[in-house]
Amino acid sequence: MFNIFRTLLMFKLKKYKLGELIDVCRGTSLSGEYYATEGDLIRLTLGNFDYQGGGFKDNTSKNDLYFTGLVKPEFILSEGDIITPLTEQTPGLLGSTAMIPESGKYIQSQDVALVTPDESKLDRNFCYYLLPSKIVKQQLAAGAQQTKIRHTTPDRIKDLTVFIPDLANQKAIGQLLHDIDKKIALNREINRNLPLSA
Repeated sequence: MFNIFRTLLMFKLKKYKLGELIDVCRGTSLSGEYYATEGDLIRLTLGNFDYQGGGFKDNTSKNDLYFTGLVKPEFILSEGDIITPLTEQTPGLLGSTAMIPESGKYIQSQDVALVTPDESKLDRNFCYYLLPSKIVKQQLAAGAQQTKIRHTTPDRIKDLTVFIPDLANQKAIGQLLHDIDKKIALNREINRNLPLSA
């Protein structure tokens, strides 16, 4: 789907550093002594990114995802907040994005960055699809710390270069991609609920 950014060649594009368009903030460190199998708040992990299909997914790989310790309010995220990973445990994970599905439920942990667009310059939906685009992912891969598990930082993300159209065209493109994603999600849900043939 992200190949739609190739069509941007039709528009007059302006060059920016991402830091001119977004703020990127690292999450909080969470002590393992407060991990729990039930509670009110869920800690976000890299398992919440569907890096192949795109978007947010429930993490089913762990059963101690709840956190019962104290958390500063700024790390409890709201519906529609955009997040991106700072650590790549699986190739292709850096540059993935997800949107928080529900307010007051998810804690932003230290491996997850909150991305806040300046909406006077960058449409929120467009931002969500811009970060996983090929041009951004290639720069992230090239600039990631080359350790066994690759890492990036908020400052490295903000230093990336992008070319984007004016705000009106961003809004049109972002809404189109959002509508396509909603249709795909609906079709998947319909397929999951189809009765199995005898």
